[in-house]
Amino acid sequence: MERAVTGIQEIIGYTFNDPALVWEAVSAAGSFNSGGNRHFADGNKRLAVLGDTVLQLALAEDWYETTGVRAKKASEVFTSIRQQVGSNVNLSIIGRTANIDAFVNLSGGQRTIAPATMAATVEAILGAVYLDSQGIIAVKVVMQRLGLTPA
Repeated sequence: MERAVTGIQEIIGYTFNDPALVWEAVSAAGSFNSGGNRHFADGNKRLAVLGDTVLQLALAEDWYETTGVRAKKASEVFTSIRQQVGSNVNLSIIGRTANIDAFVNLSGGQRTIAPATMAATVEAILGAVYLDSQGIIAVKVVMQRLGLTPA
């Protein structure tokens, strides 16, 4: 557990107050694990759902701040950004490029990390940062560091 926590913290540039959140984030769905005083029977699924929502919120805030009030097709632009940055394909590529896959705790029979598992792990890490930092600012910094920004 300690190796994964240290490795993920180095990759994302964020130090957790609650390291158990990192362990939960890198535990693939279908695995039963515990970290600290928490037990998570279904791996990182809950953190991945939260992380997906936080990712969309961070993208929406940046889009809102940079898009003109009268921008034509503004909502279409946001939809495109969300699909580009938040797609499972992109999240999986980002996770592998950043070497997050080296720290994923797979469930019993798994030997390889499927793209959907890698994407969920990246989302779960964002969810963990959000919970640990109690805000979106640290999440945006991690997103920037990982390259989770519109092209």
